[in-house]
Amino acid sequence: MEDLQALRKRIDEIDRQILKDLSDRVAVCRKIGEYKKQQSLPVWDQIREQEVYNKVREDSVKFQLEPTKIEALYREIVNMCSDIQK
Repeated sequence: MEDLQALRKRIDEIDRQILKDLSDRVAVCRKIGEYKKQQSLPVWDQIREQEVYNKVREDSVKFQLEPTKIEALYREIVNMCSDIQK
């Protein structure tokens, strides 16, 4: 079994990857926000938001994660990204 230090190092690497992926998501959301402004579309799209939550709940089961907790996490992510689009 790996030692504690090696496991913590792996956690740090995963955390950096999560932050990079969030940064990439934010960049795409900015572009979506620009598009919505140009097209005079509302920031909030209830149907799309529900699709995101449904998809992450479904995918979370495949990754053996708790769907309710993953949805709660994604609600925070979606809120952050919606704020960016304003």
